[in-house]
Amino acid sequence: MDTNKILVIIGYILAILFSFIGLIYGLVLYFAKGDDEYLKKHAKYIIIIAVVLMILSFVLTMIFGISMIGMGMMS
Repeated sequence: MDTNKILVIIGYILAILFSFIGLIYGLVLYFAKGDDEYLKKHAKYIIIIAVVLMILSFVLTMIFGISMIGMGMMS
C-alpha cells in the first residue's frame, strides 16, 4: 500500500477517535507535505472532521452537563 494512503487513513482514524490529535495531525500533513495535492486535499478533510467532532462533543457535553444539573435540582 502506498505511504500516502496509509498517512491519510491514520489521519481519518485520529480525527474520528481523538479529535484534537487528529486536528494537529491534519495541520502537520497540510503544512509539512504541502507539495503533494493528494495529501493536502485529505489533510483539509481531516481538519474539518476533527473540528466538527470537537464542536459536537463540546455541545453534547454542555447539554449533558446542564441536564445533569437540572436533574440534581429536581430531587
